[in-house]
Amino acid sequence: MLSIQSNTYHGYDGFAIFARDMDLAINNPSWKLIGTPWKKAKANATVKAAA
Repeated sequence: MLSIQSNTYHGYDGFAIFARDMDLAINNPSWKLIGTPWKKAKANATVKAAA
């Protein structure tokens, strides 16, 4: 398997590259722009209960 930077994920060095790539993906600031379905459902239920 290859990472975006074309570095391989094999061996000890590959694990470090994989961990870095996963950290960059998981902690990407763009995730704050995407709403979660469970929070939307909870907010809708609160609005319906108040009405």
